[in-house]
Amino acid sequence: MKTSPLPVIAAMAAALIPATTPLAAQSPEVVVGPNLRVGPGQFNEPWIAASPENPDFLIAVTQTAGMSFPDPTMALTLSTRSNAAFVSRNGGVAWEPITLPGDETGAFDPMVVPGPDGRMWILYCYVGANTMGGLLPDQPVRSEGTIMVWSTDDEGATWTGPARLRSPVPPDHARIAADWSDGPNRGRLYVVWNDVRDSFIRDDFQLFLHTLDDGGNTVSEPALLATIPGGKLVATEPVVLSDGTLLVTFYQYFFPLSDEANARMPFFTMRSEDGGETFTEPEVAFRVGTHSWPYAQTEMTSAFTLPIVAWDRTDGPHADNIYVVWDGVTGGDAAAGATSDIWFRRSTDGGRSWSDQTRLNDNDRPAPGDPLDDRMLPVVEVNRDGVVGVAWYDRRRDDTRRCWELFFTSSSDGGETFAANVPVASAPSCPPPAHAPVARVHNVAADPDVKDLTEEEIAQMDLVQRMTVVMAQQSRNARAEYFGDLGHASLEVSFDNARGNQPGHYLGLAGDANGVFHPLWISRRNGIDELFTTTVEVTASAPAAPAGEETDVTGELLVVAGPVDYDAAGGTATVEVQLRNVSDGVVHGPVRLRAVGGEGGEWSFEGRMGSHDRLPPGGLSEPVKVELTTGPGMDARLDFRVYGRVGG
Repeated sequence: MKTSPLPVIAAMAAALIPATTPLAAQSPEVVVGPNLRVGPGQFNEPWIAASPENPDFLIAVTQTAGMSFPDPTMALTLSTRSNAAFVSRNGGVAWEPITLPGDETGAFDPMVVPGPDGRMWILYCYVGANTMGGLLPDQPVRSEGTIMVWSTDDEGATWTGPARLRSPVPPDHARIAADWSDGPNRGRLYVVWNDVRDSFIRDDFQLFLHTLDDGGNTVSEPALLATIPGGKLVATEPVVLSDGTLLVTFYQYFFPLSDEANARMPFFTMRSEDGGETFTEPEVAFRVGTHSWPYAQTEMTSAFTLPIVAWDRTDGPHADNIYVVWDGVTGGDAAAGATSDIWFRRSTDGGRSWSDQTRLNDNDRPAPGDPLDDRMLPVVEVNRDGVVGVAWYDRRRDDTRRCWELFFTSSSDGGETFAANVPVASAPSCPPPAHAPVARVHNVAADPDVKDLTEEEIAQMDLVQRMTVVMAQQSRNARAEYFGDLGHASLEVSFDNARGNQPGHYLGLAGDANGVFHPLWISRRNGIDELFTTTVEVTASAPAAPAGEETDVTGELLVVAGPVDYDAAGGTATVEVQLRNVSDGVVHGPVRLRAVGGEGGEWSFEGRMGSHDRLPPGGLSEPVKVELTTGPGMDARLDFRVYGRVGG
């Protein structure tokens, strides 16, 4: 492979100017289905893909271990973390775990994408002893980090792989895209990744490329795409346009995260028109802002900006449009009513030029003195009709700004305008009730034991030291500047350490062959980081509900019983119950399960059947808890009928 010489920044982006994306003249109806748990366990950093041919077939990938509020008693480390992959064969209603052949522990940064001709690809990075230069607290199973790739062309019945990608340095955040063009490289998979750390030369970071052909049986050697000093390079999703042009995208952030340079992080593009043989030099397409307020950086270290890229591979009016979303603060502080926002840019000429950035979240700005309002981790996808969907975690509906919910917006005109934001999650994700705040003191007197490091001392530090020691110093100085005009000392008890927590660095969103979006996210509604999904349909109008009185629908709905929570002291057994529509028609609410005989009783499924209180054929409701009274070791029985309305 031939690559260009050392990169030259050919174009500098304009300054970040906040702007709000215009609302669509007539917002579409957004129909959200029930929120369904994918599988038991704790997870983070999920991604999802849908078969382009079969709307019922979906693949979800993630990694084990919760990250938002990890249990300190758990012995699960980076090296023992494993991949978790699931398939659904009924449109996301039910999921089954799959075991990929040759899989190992130490998996991270998963991704799954569809390719042409029915093939779908799964990728995971894996840690090695060289990943953090011997700084991992335990010993990984392999000496060197690597990347593994699998593929299937029969909807998961069999898997090819793993293809092991040789990595000259420890790999990180590998991103993939398949060639859908009708050119000579159709079906090729491009894998772009960056190094974990500056392995060879201080503050020099690299970006690499692999290509896979023949379903993963032919793997290229790694090719060095770029070396840019000063800050870490992070691969974002590559794009393959309809003419086969490969657009590699990545951005650069600086250590420590509190460094003011992160207020304008460069987002780069590189272009290849010969299947990745040669590339243009990296160009700064635009810049993205920092993920957090500098004075709160120490408490919000897990919050992290990560741009996500998608493109329109339809043959519609917006074909080859490229879309980028990210989260970032606009400047200021909570006292001035600052907030973090979800930002969007698009390119209508294959990545050669970009729109101004626009804000997608339509919430009111916080009042001065309100808690830090941190929203995070947007993801973007384009469905078969060219509709652009964006989902993200948002804290707007919690006055304390500690609990997040998944929100969604869409554009039907190629990103020109966006619909009003709608909540997708049916329950919030909150920190543990006993999650303790932190105490911060602003003193008028100088602390004789605190001394700022000199530039010379900082220059001698390695990457990890700068990530910790220097960040603490910069955050401390930012707080001193923030409180500088106060005129007196101050003691603050702050929950910012909860407001900045998040489950990994990204979430998932896929559009299926019917145009339905499937978000995949981490929910803490049950107190741990669980994997949830739902359906989101963008339609011209709301689905019509039938008129008339409720009727007996016991014959249309299958009742599914879940786990039982038995309270011996109280003499009760609580069962999670879900409804599955096994009829050919839509069942509309209100739906109620009523006891027959005995002491009676009724359980409502309001709020458990999606945003429009309906279950389509094959649909599954969220669970409702049914409590039965029983004695120790004695069985209990509930006779019932189910009532609702059928039509549509």
